[in-house]
Amino acid sequence: MKEEDYILFEAYLAEELAADEKTAFENRLETDAAFKESFNTYKELSGFLEHTIKNEAETNAFKSNLKSISNQHFNETQSTSEGNKKSTTFSLLKYAVAACVVLLFGIVTFNKMNQPAYSDYNEHGIMDLTVRGGNIGLLIKTTKAFNNKEYEKASGYLETLLEEDPENKEYQLYYAVTNIELDKFEISEPILQDMAIGDSAYKNRAIWYLGLSNFKQDKEEEAIKWLQQVPEGADYYRQAQELLNKLE
Repeated sequence: MKEEDYILFEAYLAEELAADEKTAFENRLETDAAFKESFNTYKELSGFLEHTIKNEAETNAFKSNLKSISNQHFNETQSTSEGNKKSTTFSLLKYAVAACVVLLFGIVTFNKMNQPAYSDYNEHGIMDLTVRGGNIGLLIKTTKAFNNKEYEKASGYLETLLEEDPENKEYQLYYAVTNIELDKFEISEPILQDMAIGDSAYKNRAIWYLGLSNFKQDKEEEAIKWLQQVPEGADYYRQAQELLNKLE
């Protein structure tokens, strides 16, 4: 959003827009989703800040600091209505509120952009199932589906493979991963929890995926608990530490 938009927001809220300007503003709210979202955020923050500022002691230092902030973001604006020029100025309170809202809006936007996302960490590598005889054709189809991120298909194939070889930890791990991707956590998590307390070669990967699964479900405390258990040198240790640093 441009600074001029924030001035426009404040003028609209203060009912200082001419009739045609008000109509144009409201039409834009209906047709410009980003503009509307910014206006709603501005309105909420503006209300909060106005309440806060009105209830604080107005010391000279406070006024000076806010005026300094506002001068960096706003210039005096003028609008013309029916041939007469009308100067639109902000009171100190309006400058303070508007300036702080701009700064807070920027901080909120920055924080949203820097929040970790599940999609940043769900790189599962290339599936290369160990061939021990059996249904080679099904193994090939499973591998192809998983590597193409066709998790619904891969999950079905893995379910069939597990019916033939239910104790196969490799199949169990990938079956759990496909179900995390499909948001079927009630299937994936019991499998991973059993593997996490076991002693198979996939133990540490199961711990990582339990952390990732809980992160995807916005269970931050539970995610942190599992991520902290990924040992140094294990697969996904670096990713676990990176995600931990963002969550803690």
